Order: sequence, then C-alpha cells, then structure tokens
Amino acid sequence: MKKRLWTMIFSCAVACSGTCSADVTVEPVGMKIVWKALQKEFDGFQTYNSKEGAYMSLALFTDDKGIIDFDQEESKLAISDGTNDLGGKFGMWNKISKDGKVMRVEVSSEKLPAADARQLKLTGEIKLIMATKTETKASQSREFKKGDKVSLSDDFQFEIDSIGKPKWGDDPLALTLKWQRKVPELAAVRFYDEAGKEIKSSGNGSSSMGMFKKYTVTKSYALKKKSKVLKIEMDLWVGVQKVTVPIDTVVGIGRK
Repeated sequence: MKKRLWTMIFSCAVACSGTCSADVTVEPVGMKIVWKALQKEFDGFQTYNSKEGAYMSLALFTDDKGIIDFDQEESKLAISDGTNDLGGKFGMWNKISKDGKVMRVEVSSEKLPAADARQLKLTGEIKLIMATKTETKASQSREFKKGDKVSLSDDFQFEIDSIGKPKWGDDPLALTLKWQRKVPELAAVRFYDEAGKEIKSSGNGSSSMGMFKKYTVTKSYALKKKSKVLKIEMDLWVGVQKVTVPIDTVVGIGRK
C-alpha cells in the first residue's frame, strides 16, 4: 500500500503591485486530497462530493479597502508537489465576507500529488477588485416594464430584463436587471413601493456571459410585495481599482 505523508510546512508572501496602497495578506485556510472518488460504488456520491484531485482554499485579508471581486480571467495560479506541475484552476464557490474585508478563493487540480509528496506549493497572482466606499443612487418612482433602461449616473445604466409574477415560488413580484458589462461596482440593491416604504427582497440568481471582453450580466430579485410603482435604489462602489496580489505559498497538513 502506498503511504501519503504530509508534514507541516507553511509560508506566505504577499504584496501589492503598481501604485495602489492596499495592504493585502494571504493565508491558506483549508485543504483536501481526494485519492479515489468512488462515484460508481456509491450511486454517484463522490468522496467529499469531489472528483479526484487536490483542493485548497486561500483567504485574502484587507484592512483599508473593501474587496468586491477578483478577475478570474487575469488571475493565474499553479500548483506543484515539488516534482510535478499539477496545473491549477479557480473554483466556483469563492465568497466575500459581509464587511468586504475577507475573500475566500478556492483553487484545485484534478492531478494527484506524488505518493511521497510532503507539501504543495501555490504560485501565481490574484487580481483583486477593491474600492474605498459606496455611494447611493436611485431611480425615480415609476412604473417599470420589460426593456426599460435606467441611468443612475453617466457611467452606470441597466435594463429591466423581466418584471412580473415569477413562474416559481409564492413571491408576488420578481425583477431581473441586465447590464452589458461586468458589474463589480454594485454593492447592494433595494426596492421601494409607491409610499416610499422599502419592500423586503432577496437575490434570486444571477448569470454572466462574456466573449471578446463583451459581457452580459443579469441579476434577479424576488420581492415580498407587489407594487405598481417602484423606486430602485443601489449602493455603488466608488474608487474601484484592481490590485495584483502575488501568491507564493507552501501548504502542508499542519499549522503553526
């Protein structure tokens, strides 16, 4: 039987390139290795619900700015077991804390590390999108219909992609908003009825499609009250800038 031995090795070096003043630190916060998925043996249920491979989570911390997102297309990360290049790709379940000060980024490789590997090394860079504060912008109170275009500023417009009773669920009203661009500056959305009272709402899904740097982004919202007249209010990030965070981290099973 092959033995896999993982010893404690941890190091992390992070800096901010360019002229930005953001102070970002990086820390590995989780790791799992799936040697056998056993999907057929357990009726489609895989080990840790994952394919064979190596999986790691990194946490990025900042004090002076809010993290909005990271640019996966411009970011790159490679995993090595010290002997073999395992490649590497970003996961889908990356999350940002409510205060915007921490982002968890997942990275994985479908290649297994060597049986005698003692550590995994991650190198590359993550392009963080950050901002200093938010400003609130709002539409006029009015009736909205599909296809209406709304301008909140000279640089920020969106379209009503759909509005009405949703096909599923008990909510009386749902809206889908559409942009022809990425929307990293959108921090929050609120809806108000004709009396100016906020309607309780929740996010109901989003999608993003892009090709040749042209994007279509949609975000859907379910409202708990139907109102013929609505005001749409948004918190928009200002002072948005892209920060390059170099990654040079060695991960083992132990922690200091």
